[in-house]
Amino acid sequence: VEVYPYEGGESVLLPGIADRRFVLDVHLGSLARSLRMLGFDTVYERHLHDPELVQIASSEQRILLTRDVNLLKHNAIPAGYWLRSQKTEAQLQEVVSRYRLADRFRPFTRCMVCNGLISEVEKREVLEQLPPNTRLSFEEFYQCQQCKRVYWKGSHYKRMLELVKMATGMDS
Repeated sequence: VEVYPYEGGESVLLPGIADRRFVLDVHLGSLARSLRMLGFDTVYERHLHDPELVQIASSEQRILLTRDVNLLKHNAIPAGYWLRSQKTEAQLQEVVSRYRLADRFRPFTRCMVCNGLISEVEKREVLEQLPPNTRLSFEEFYQCQQCKRVYWKGSHYKRMLELVKMATGMDS
């Protein structure tokens, strides 16, 4: 048996790894939302157990991110990483740095809830889903193509932009 350290390269045989697609364990919900916000295809569901995580990582050629070092001992996992930190910002820094993600960001293209793709939508198409004050104050809207959640650039948007800016500098 030969084991080699990860050097940040890409494998032609593992398209998910080259594309930086992830699957995360139950302990990493906040990190999953952050990765999705940055545009990365990230599978995360609280109900997924270890065998399901291994199966998803293997069949979809995804990088498994976990806080459970024993989970990474399964031979079927094509690539994985044990996160050292328990804090989301530090976890994000670990992942961005390890997988050289900063130049691959596509912020606000994935739903933070379900991982579906987001696209711009006309206000009239989502009017019934909007809170009353939002109807009056905003004109630009986006909707998840999968779960139909509606997004707009509200008060939280500035904080999210700051996180994207901070994450961009993590890879250096």
